[in-house]
Amino acid sequence: MNGCVIYDEIFLKHNLDGHPENKERLISILSTLPTFNIPVEKPKKVSKELLESIHDKRYISAVKSAALTGFEYLDPDTYVNSYSFDAVITAAGACEKAVDLVAENAYKAVFCAVRPPGHHAEKDKAMGFCIFNNIVIAAEKALQSGFKKVFIVDFDAHHGNGTQHLVKNNKNIFYFSTHQYPFYPGTGSEEENNEHILNIPLPAGTGDETFIPIYERKLPQIIRSFTPDIMLVSAGFDFHRDDPLTGLNVSYSGMEKIIDAVFSIARSLKIPIILTLEGGYNLHVLTKAGESIFKHLSDF
Repeated sequence: MNGCVIYDEIFLKHNLDGHPENKERLISILSTLPTFNIPVEKPKKVSKELLESIHDKRYISAVKSAALTGFEYLDPDTYVNSYSFDAVITAAGACEKAVDLVAENAYKAVFCAVRPPGHHAEKDKAMGFCIFNNIVIAAEKALQSGFKKVFIVDFDAHHGNGTQHLVKNNKNIFYFSTHQYPFYPGTGSEEENNEHILNIPLPAGTGDETFIPIYERKLPQIIRSFTPDIMLVSAGFDFHRDDPLTGLNVSYSGMEKIIDAVFSIARSLKIPIILTLEGGYNLHVLTKAGESIFKHLSDF
């Protein structure tokens, strides 16, 4: 059974030319998709009940109001325009639909090609280009849909502070993150770890020699010991050495091996895998990342 991509053009309309998190990122990661025989599903808008189970109602209203003004910054890094509220509730809805599709056994692997990213978004505030927390929305939906244990892998170069904070009291969700540290947003130290949160903070300059063993050897053992029945991936590609915003040193080969590792784990455990786009700000890196993801979706 092949995988699918979930995408909508609304994700291109949340845009600010010159900002690192712009529409060209998504255009780049999808640029090789036409060469693969992969179905593209349309997302829906996230259900009000699901969104409000993760984010504060007043915050949701504030985001909507800000978008209605036409343009505004929610924090020093995170903008909205008049299309942004539709984009963020559709990005969250894409993750909700991805869970529906794997729960119905329509697909075993799904890539949510969405913007803006989500893993920095807290319960009641935007951070670091992120407005609503897409991966946590998927995790909560998975638990509501009958999955018992959810494993989140986050290989973005930045720690997913919002994800960690939103799942820290739910022992049915395991959060695993490798990230540059100390670095924005300042969270993700080993002191924050517990029985279902595992941060692996890495210094600037860390490359393939450290990342590949973590993903090929350490991560499979951790996932098997948790025994999840679904795997979610915060797929940020700013760990690459050519990313303009970060300081890690992963090569193209290393990136492919990390992507291969997460798909291989899900395949070996016979559990569904859902990936959603987080960071990554070098367009050529995103093109190559998309190509690697689509190869796995086409033969999962």
